[in-house]
Amino acid sequence: MAERDGLFQVSLMNVFRQAARERDAMKKDWVFAEDGGRILSQRSIERRHGATQSTLREHLAQDLGNLMGTIHLEAAQPLDGLDYVQKSVLNYGMQDMTRLTTEDFKSKRIERDLRATLLAHEPRLIAETLVIKLRSQTADQKQRVSFDITAEMAARPVDVPLEFVAEIDTGVGKVALANLVVRG
Repeated sequence: MAERDGLFQVSLMNVFRQAARERDAMKKDWVFAEDGGRILSQRSIERRHGATQSTLREHLAQDLGNLMGTIHLEAAQPLDGLDYVQKSVLNYGMQDMTRLTTEDFKSKRIERDLRATLLAHEPRLIAETLVIKLRSQTADQKQRVSFDITAEMAARPVDVPLEFVAEIDTGVGKVALANLVVRG
């Protein structure tokens, strides 16, 4: 797709998600004008011509929020020897954050696990560009630990640089994303 006014190709999943949200998947995404020309819906225009970087980041933020807010199967069921299951959508999500200790943060295990989860389930992130840095090796008084994450999101016509913070509340096992902004 050629670049048109700084627009980027939209993920097919987001086209389906928008159709489901608007409950219009079975409706025509265009109508005819009085002069006989077609008038395309906003969804169809975005699918054909692309979206802004801001829209792509919103889509990614929603998907990353879902991923990081889900506890994977391996937290409840050992998957030793089940390599395909470990890497499949059956094991979608993060480890159980309520079981983390300060040793997990000191050993950088959580950074490795976070990286593995992001790369396994978010194909838009380019592996070579993904950098995760722990802000502090101890949780604050509210049992929160933060990571600075930088990466590039694969997009057409050019990749989109990202920078955001993942804040893990180890007390309740929740992950929040903040500042999903474009670098540079």
